[in-house]
Amino acid sequence: MEFKLNPLEIPSDQPFRFDRLNRGESVTTLVSLIQSLSGPYVIAVDSPWGTGKTTFLGFLRAVLESSGMACLYFDAWKTDFSSDPLIAFLGELNDNLPAASKDDTKFNQFFGNAKRIASVLARRAIPVAGKIATAGILDLDDFTEETISEFVGTQLNDAVDSYTAEKKLIQSFRENLSAALGLIDSSQTDRKLIIVVDELDRCKPTYAIQLLERIKHLFDLENVIFIVALDKQQLGVSLGAVYGAGIDADEYLRRFFDLEYSLPKADPSEFTKCLYERFGFDEFFDARTHSELRHEKQHLLETFVALSQLLGLSLRAREQCFSRIRIALLMTKENHFLYPILVSTLAMLKVANPSLYRGYAFGSTTSREVIDFLASKPGGSELLNTHFGAIIEAYLVLSKSSPHEECTELVNYRALAGDSSIAHETRERASRILEIANHLSSRNRPQLRYVVGKLELAAQFER
Repeated sequence: MEFKLNPLEIPSDQPFRFDRLNRGESVTTLVSLIQSLSGPYVIAVDSPWGTGKTTFLGFLRAVLESSGMACLYFDAWKTDFSSDPLIAFLGELNDNLPAASKDDTKFNQFFGNAKRIASVLARRAIPVAGKIATAGILDLDDFTEETISEFVGTQLNDAVDSYTAEKKLIQSFRENLSAALGLIDSSQTDRKLIIVVDELDRCKPTYAIQLLERIKHLFDLENVIFIVALDKQQLGVSLGAVYGAGIDADEYLRRFFDLEYSLPKADPSEFTKCLYERFGFDEFFDARTHSELRHEKQHLLETFVALSQLLGLSLRAREQCFSRIRIALLMTKENHFLYPILVSTLAMLKVANPSLYRGYAFGSTTSREVIDFLASKPGGSELLNTHFGAIIEAYLVLSKSSPHEECTELVNYRALAGDSSIAHETRERASRILEIANHLSSRNRPQLRYVVGKLELAAQFER
């Protein structure tokens, strides 16, 4: 069994071979749009953090490249240590250039000019910009890092001169970069360059906003199309941190993107099955032959699907929960009870509401408080009123009680079941929970300390 999943394999000849989230239709639709565009164009792929944007972009890149388009992948989060995203971006572009381009004299001339201009723009060294503009933009080859440093102390006499110089440099940057990109890999059947920007919503707020502004002002080039993956809501928070809470984030972001595409939500049941298979859980459950353990796999999957959806866990959070459950499996002997309903419930509660989890696991928080938390979620009361919801509730109640004395909460359920003055449905539900609890008490009473110990050890693996 796996402890941590590697990125999903995306074969270039069969990109959707391992697509369990049915992303193929969405990718195909977006590819058709991109093929019809000439650029410049910026498409935002919007979805909350941890919902599979990176995998979606992997599918998209594979299909685009197979159709004859050059693609550059830029992981913004891995570069936000840089002082300016312009330098990081050109560095990644340089590292991913086809070998043939690096041997092209004209390409090296144009790209070299673009890099030198970028160095000046990134430093905001406008005195240098003025000196270069005065010397003539065609003499850029004469301006090295040494000459840039030499001119940093120079002062321009007029702010208008500074503005004019920077404007000239930006125009020259675009012209040189456009000429260089036009020479990349002439074997491609489509002359577009697709630049995929990922993990923008994980960057420092200032870096994320600056990267968008660089894309808008410097890379607005013919035949260049940007695909930017982001969590628009989170990016709005970043905008507030940079420009103040009063900023209209939607209006501000609208000027950067020509099109916004919302990633469809993944099917929770299908994704859970995918995690189950990729983590290799069958290896564990196939070895458990005792008759009393035969329903554990079903209980694990059913609980995980129901509560992960109820709690609104991202795909990444669900994967984290599965990783913790995997370690709990490792510490469970072959024919010992796993208590999969309690394991799954607490693993997800630990992610969704850490303080409530700690209070229930180690403190005075009652099962009633956990149940009320679940009931407060949209659809929570409906879930708890099902037979399976009653099982979850019974596990929570019984695992918190002592095996040597009657649980106070069970006394309350008994009172409800016998109270003829309340609604019939309420009495029936209380009776059902009592019946389940009595069955668990006599057969395989859930042990909170036992389950929590496994989950806490699992957390140690993540540090």
